[in-house]
Amino acid sequence: MDNAEVGARVRQWRLRRGLTRRQFAERVGRSPSWVDKIESGERALVRLPMLEQVAEALGIRVETLTGASSTEPHRSPLDAVDVSALRTALQRVPAFTSLYGTPDTEPTARDIRRLRHQVEYLWTSFQHARYSVIGGHLPRLLVETQDMLQAAPDTERTAARETLSLAYQLTASTMWKLKERDLAWLAAERGFCLAEAVGDPLLISDAARRVGHGLMHTGHADQALDLLRADMDRLDADLGTADAEYLSVYGMLPLMASVVAATKQQTATAREFIAVGSVIADRLGQDSNEHWTAFGPTNAKLHQVNVFVELREYGDALATAACVDPAGLSLLPQERRAAYLVDVARAEAGNGALRAALERLREADRVASEEVRCRPLARELIGSLRDRWPQQPPLELRTLAEQAGLPA
Repeated sequence: MDNAEVGARVRQWRLRRGLTRRQFAERVGRSPSWVDKIESGERALVRLPMLEQVAEALGIRVETLTGASSTEPHRSPLDAVDVSALRTALQRVPAFTSLYGTPDTEPTARDIRRLRHQVEYLWTSFQHARYSVIGGHLPRLLVETQDMLQAAPDTERTAARETLSLAYQLTASTMWKLKERDLAWLAAERGFCLAEAVGDPLLISDAARRVGHGLMHTGHADQALDLLRADMDRLDADLGTADAEYLSVYGMLPLMASVVAATKQQTATAREFIAVGSVIADRLGQDSNEHWTAFGPTNAKLHQVNVFVELREYGDALATAACVDPAGLSLLPQERRAAYLVDVARAEAGNGALRAALERLREADRVASEEVRCRPLARELIGSLRDRWPQQPPLELRTLAEQAGLPA
């Protein structure tokens, strides 16, 4: 083992768990200076009992710490420790009431800006499909932001509510993608309530989209469509003079609705909504990223591909994919690009082109590995390809399956 590499892993996981050097040192019964020497590689961490103690303190396996396996399965970027911490943050009493006390320190406008910047950083991490980064930082950020809102003076409450709403929406989007549905729903509902309290029409639409996503995933597609239609109606009055920000947030509503309709095999409704979203995207005229939407003509095409895949119209999906502008695609966040490539792989697999599907998955893995190795939808596709392969699956597919944590 390389001392520097092991030390770097110790530091990485210590920071991910939100531990200071002193807190970590107390967990393993050592001094902070000992931690400094381990993390710098000055001191070797080689004895198995000590390795086991350090790994247990960090909530990981010894093999993760030592790098013993080069194909360590990802399974989920949020491990049991992360999920437990998120659950605790979402269910703590100060998250929903101030009746039983508030933090002693009143936050300043600077404190709120600092937390807002952290939320924005994690939204950027989401768009780069760096879900493990989110898992390592979001629980602590939720707690800090909840406490900030409880103690905020009247002059800062709107900014505090907006920041916490965005944090909850980020939580919901991440949890929906990783199929942690109970946590996702709780976060989406909290985010919507706070957005309504703020009163900002675009923040409300962002939050409504997360709730609509949740209604779709929990078997209430008709309610999701009703919600998304109602929110479009709410914004229609100002659409004539809308700027890029307004068009981007509005345009994502029909795109989301098209996906919801497609999951219910409502072909005509899905096509109608995708057409509305495409018109708004053409009016915007460029691929933008207002409110972290990545909205524009290219993203509208990507949603169209996804809709055709959900409708099992694989030929139309591949024909649409052939029309996607490579230059526009290259400008989109990694999460969008990788998710699109997974959809293309699903279409190829649906058409029986297993080799082409594998190549698309490998391309998506190069763009954003966590989107492929950790997202349940992509992992299911990898397993399906392996099971359907006419002879022994090729090494590339077997390796990808192992990296995604699929059983041999």
